[in-house]
Amino acid sequence: MKRIQLLLLVSLGVLILGSSARGQSGRVKDIAEPASTVETKKPADEKPDTNDSRTAAQLFEDADTYAQKKFADFEKRKMPYDQRLDEKINQEQRDLAGRHATVLAARKLESKDVYYLGLLYNLAKNFDAALEAMRRFLTEDKSATGEPAQNARALIAIQAAKKGLLPEAEIRLAEYAQNQPQVVEDRYVLENWMVSGYFKNKDYEHALPHAQELWKVAKSAAIKKRTFARDSMLNDAVTLLSETDLKLTKRADAVAVVQELRALALKFPSGNLYKMAMRRLVQVDPTIDPFKLPDTATEAVALPELLVEEWIDQKPAKLSGLRGQVVLLDFWAPWCGPCRVTFPRLQRWHESYKAKGLVILGVTNFYGRAEGKNLTPAQELDYLRSFKKTFRLPYGFAVAASEENDRNYAVASIPTTFLIDRRGVVRFISTGSGDLENAALNSMIKKLIDEPAPPTPAGIAKQ
Repeated sequence: MKRIQLLLLVSLGVLILGSSARGQSGRVKDIAEPASTVETKKPADEKPDTNDSRTAAQLFEDADTYAQKKFADFEKRKMPYDQRLDEKINQEQRDLAGRHATVLAARKLESKDVYYLGLLYNLAKNFDAALEAMRRFLTEDKSATGEPAQNARALIAIQAAKKGLLPEAEIRLAEYAQNQPQVVEDRYVLENWMVSGYFKNKDYEHALPHAQELWKVAKSAAIKKRTFARDSMLNDAVTLLSETDLKLTKRADAVAVVQELRALALKFPSGNLYKMAMRRLVQVDPTIDPFKLPDTATEAVALPELLVEEWIDQKPAKLSGLRGQVVLLDFWAPWCGPCRVTFPRLQRWHESYKAKGLVILGVTNFYGRAEGKNLTPAQELDYLRSFKKTFRLPYGFAVAASEENDRNYAVASIPTTFLIDRRGVVRFISTGSGDLENAALNSMIKKLIDEPAPPTPAGIAKQ
């Protein structure tokens, strides 16, 4: 049901109750900004072709694949495009869908044709007409099953919820949940609209089960998404659920779900999601100590290995080979002011705990510039060595040739620090240079240093 997933996302409206935390120094995003623009002209208005003899399915297919074909052609010809061109092509697609819908609506339609008419109206963003068409389709074809029936139910549920017709939306959502096929992302959108609809009515009791289902679905849907899109989906779901709990004076439940979000951030691991969870935790309960972690057992998972182009004052190492030691990954850059604030602390921790098993790795990238000058990789490497000596940083640097490490660990701002215990489990993430946060990091380092090393598996010698 890939098709309906795309259609539903066209009309997605998330109830925004909070904002993502901003970093101190920006790091990476999932997708780079377009580098160039293309001048475009608005096409002349076209009239529907009343002589078009294509079937309802063919008309929809033509409109549905319009943008995809356009952008594939641009890519093939290596033509630059930007946000304005993207908006133009999408508008052309909507206009085309509207013209095809006009052609189709003028015919005597069978039930399946009415279904495609509803899809065309939805693609054209004529949502009132889409709602009526899908109602008609399910009314005229009581035996409709499979993808068409599910798509119709989903579209009706969304549009009914938007209009405040929540009983109708509940019926169609229940039918959708009881039938197949289903797309987890679509279910996320459906539950989101139900929560939004009940919030508008201040009916938080009925919003709660949908908010709970939204969080459940988000955990399934987000895994397949890119790092920062995953984090946004999970954070939005927890924000809605925790806000619903607060409206029902269930503060403990609200805190618990945010703590679950923070635990997920540690497991992934994701500095970006951890920061979001910390921000939301303080919003939910201003009296809470956000740096006090619940004492829950966490199983070891394979962490993303660092992709390193050059090592400075550190033998090449893999995180999997550092099991048995406490590892602190400090994501930083020489141009980052807040990063420099943390240097004395990192120096102190290195000197105090190196002999007890603490390994600090300063993780940075080649940027091609330093101190206002363009540098070759060799020149930048020399600069980093000199920088290291100037600031008397005694621990090793891992220098990457790309932002892949930042993406793997969802580092949206720097400094961001990941503290890994002797079993290879991320136990703490620090996303700033503030005194309270670093005091908490210091306490956690002491705690992990005092924890015993895991037993060495039989047949494997200690290194």
